[in-house]
Amino acid sequence: MSPASVTHAARRLRGVAAVAVAGVALFALRDRIPDPDAVWASVQRVDLGWLAVAVLAEALSMRLFAALLRRLLRSGGIRLTAPRSVAVTYARNAVSSSLPAGPVLSAAFTIRELGRLGASRSLSAATLALSAVYSTTTFAVLGLVALLGGDATRIPALITLAAVAAAVLALVRLRRRRGAHRHHLHRPDPHRRHPHRPDPHRRDPHRRAACRILSAGDAIRPTGRDRMVLVVLALANWLLDVACLAAVCEAAGVGLGPHTVLLGYVAGKIAATVAFIPGGLGVTELGMAATFVGAGVTGTMAAAVVALYRLISYWAVLAVGWVAWLLLRDAVQARLAAAGRWLLGVAGCGDDKTGMRPAG
Repeated sequence: MSPASVTHAARRLRGVAAVAVAGVALFALRDRIPDPDAVWASVQRVDLGWLAVAVLAEALSMRLFAALLRRLLRSGGIRLTAPRSVAVTYARNAVSSSLPAGPVLSAAFTIRELGRLGASRSLSAATLALSAVYSTTTFAVLGLVALLGGDATRIPALITLAAVAAAVLALVRLRRRRGAHRHHLHRPDPHRRHPHRPDPHRRDPHRRAACRILSAGDAIRPTGRDRMVLVVLALANWLLDVACLAAVCEAAGVGLGPHTVLLGYVAGKIAATVAFIPGGLGVTELGMAATFVGAGVTGTMAAAVVALYRLISYWAVLAVGWVAWLLLRDAVQARLAAAGRWLLGVAGCGDDKTGMRPAG
């Protein structure tokens, strides 16, 4: 089976999974589809104090992810200022969350921005690879806590984990057998030179990704303390995003326990990942709402909570991200600098004693 056919099959499987997730969520909400006027009325009655807490939690979450990038770059010998790292974080998130093939474009954008600051291409790629590893690993921990912490999800989660572990073990054994068989059939001749031997990983995207992650250690060498800080930053990034959702629940007057909030959050994120839709639009909302409705929340209140959370964590962050993307452009920076000098000149700050303003 060729890599192209495997990729095509994976895309079709993701599409089927997205339809399945949406179907399950719609089935759970079939009797509780809210009236838009009722949802808007619930939104208008929210506690603005808790809503401000939600906004602050989301802003801190983004700032901690920016700190994660800074820490990785510092381990590679490059120092990045906090404002610049925050701007790059918001901008790359906007590109990734709103454009087709967003993750690829986001990676190219980040590598270019870090290159302008002196980071080599290998260091930039290693930073992206390791930040993804730390982020994915800590989210997996949160997912396990959410799934194993509930009575209704514990048994299915254990069964799924056992099935995944068995499948991975079988795949590893099969690949080892194939590798040993191939090595036996194509035993190299020690007296023959191969100056242009093709790379065996060139056509396998999964092997290429694994090689990039493994080679990241050549560009970034974090100490034991750095690793601990990176884990804390990655985990805190997720927890503050969960805190944003919990604060929105409090703002809307929806009394949900910490486990239910975490389970709804994980359900929305997993649905977005499986669907492979930019920003997880539609499936994230359905996954969260279905979880909250299953916990006994009315459809109206679940829709209000999800709408407010997505307004803060997706749409507001997206808007800030595109503004940051514009501000990172050299042409925009030059125009802003020229406008600033013009305003200073109009205010008289550039005048000398003769009333002449300096040129330029």
